[in-house]
Amino acid sequence: MSRKLAMPAALLAILALSACQDDEAPAGADDPTSEATTDDSPSETPTESTPTESTDSTEGQAPAGDVTAPGTELSIGDTAVLPLTYGTDGTATVEVTVTGISEGTAADLEAAKVKNAADFTPFYINLDMKILSVGAEGFGGYTAGSDFDGLTGASKAGSLIIFGDFAPCDGGGFEYDSAVGDTAKACVPALATKGSVVDGVQFSGGADEAGYDQFDGKPVVWK
Repeated sequence: MSRKLAMPAALLAILALSACQDDEAPAGADDPTSEATTDDSPSETPTESTPTESTDSTEGQAPAGDVTAPGTELSIGDTAVLPLTYGTDGTATVEVTVTGISEGTAADLEAAKVKNAADFTPFYINLDMKILSVGAEGFGGYTAGSDFDGLTGASKAGSLIIFGDFAPCDGGGFEYDSAVGDTAKACVPALATKGSVVDGVQFSGGADEAGYDQFDGKPVVWK
């Protein structure tokens, strides 16, 4: 079930509010709700007399073994090392800590003139991030909203997309041309139907082949 909200003041959008469904689906299962918006090949084994040469197209990133494996389950407050992408070619390996999930109020939505605000409760996912390595094409202008989602039990919570100012959860992220060692805080809003709680977070971003996709892979989950 999806809902369309009129949001003229803060220009917000709700996407795939799976918490409205009658049957709860696992976070990694196909989400049947429609979207509602407002506005190897094997490598040759080297011998002692044959020096090896790296052919990794993501020069500067941490090796695959250094990132948190898809499907890893963590606790709120734990840190994951994740391969993030920006645009077509921007990549970085980033430490991400989910520092907490705070509950907002319907009044937060009402202040933004969200229609039917009383039917929803917003939750705010807080992240701390630090860049460990950057790919050859650079990295920057990254916001976490497209990669991180709230969870209500095992189901994905609704997403609140922000195109303007929303004081309770102001986005954040990395600026353009961010470099190794740069840190940033981010806030990702999520929505639950009245009486439900957002009690987890999932990461399903990165490149397609990274294995974190919620449909074709296994997200990293904090609970």
